[in-house]
Amino acid sequence: MAPIHMSLRRYIVAALLVLATLVISLLSVLWTNSFFTGLDDMMKGTMLNVAQAHHPQPGQPVKAHNFVVASQWQDLPQTIRATFSRQELKTNALYKQVTRDNMLTRPSEARFVLYFKKPDGQSGFVAHHFTAPKMPPKTRFQGPEILGVLFALGTLALFAAVLVILMRTVTRPVAKLHDWAAGLDHHTLDEPPPVFRYHELTTLAELIQQSLQQVKHSLDREQEFVSYASHELRTPIAVIRSSVELLHRLGDTPDDKGKKALMRIDHASQAMVALTETLLWLSRKGQPLRDLKAIRLADLINTQLEDLAYLRQGKHIDVAIHSDDYQCELSQSGATIVIGNLLRNALQHTHHGTISITQTQHIIEIENREHNDEHTKTGQGPDQDDELNNGSGYGLGLDLARRLCDELQWQLNINHDARRFCVTLVLSPRY
Repeated sequence: MAPIHMSLRRYIVAALLVLATLVISLLSVLWTNSFFTGLDDMMKGTMLNVAQAHHPQPGQPVKAHNFVVASQWQDLPQTIRATFSRQELKTNALYKQVTRDNMLTRPSEARFVLYFKKPDGQSGFVAHHFTAPKMPPKTRFQGPEILGVLFALGTLALFAAVLVILMRTVTRPVAKLHDWAAGLDHHTLDEPPPVFRYHELTTLAELIQQSLQQVKHSLDREQEFVSYASHELRTPIAVIRSSVELLHRLGDTPDDKGKKALMRIDHASQAMVALTETLLWLSRKGQPLRDLKAIRLADLINTQLEDLAYLRQGKHIDVAIHSDDYQCELSQSGATIVIGNLLRNALQHTHHGTISITQTQHIIEIENREHNDEHTKTGQGPDQDDELNNGSGYGLGLDLARRLCDELQWQLNINHDARRFCVTLVLSPRY
């Protein structure tokens, strides 16, 4: 399952808004309940005080300040007796019924009743019937509940506004840090980092700069090493080449073994020349190779196979070549090294099998299959991985071949299984 990518800013805003909504909603509900609980307690206290102040007789209820105090249930007003049931009343407990049109309006009337018992043993009932004065018909949003909802929404809107302002204040320096880090290159990397409003961001910018500077210094050292090594190799290579040419000019004709050894020295020195030139080019990014030549790919493949024929000695390898007469302008050193390295890998890791080389226009496919289970090495197992990545002899490793293809804008695709290893090289003409 692919990971879900989301904005940290949106996540924080959403989390805080959800938390604020829950907290404000809970406080609004508690506020509304406390409001009604306070009103009920005030009404209960008032009704008990009225009951203590009056002593009604049976059949003679007492009216005081819109309250009715009676010693018998029958003496209460009909509206109270129709609303409540005598059997449900508990001692000193307030009962009420509120009538309203909807949640958006104030109550139109309310009925209250309380059954009391005095310390002297006298008992009775206290009732109150409240009727709201007539209000304009369009008067709304006066109920305590809707006021609580409006208060919660207003508080939440205020919190959201403050949160947006706070997030903008925080995210602007972060965006500035992002833009600064994205614009870093080898020209601006040594410039002092900007000072941000928050100390943590300034420290982070310094850490980013230090890390990139260390990487840059490491790359510079590697490039310098490659450049120096390639320059130093030029002298011994020149000596080898001149010695080979001198041997060719000598009058004495060497025997067959001497000729083969001389040819191998010649081929190796040519490969070393191409290798050093390519390494120098890789260490100088942005400079094009100057050895563009018209190359017939079939001839290049055949030449490389002849140079690598010694890798087939002592093995049972069948090589099948399918090619055409396609010719294009390519970097001779780059093509020689990449194609030679891929062929070398195929020959090195095949012991008893077949190697199929198919060249169609600018596409070259090299596939090696192993037939003998005892010597199966064609799949890219751990041993072959190490060998391919490290390289051997005077050839480039697979990593350098990939890098060279990237620099030359060529495509190198690798497919493998337990018995098959196939590489496909797509060349871009004129590079």
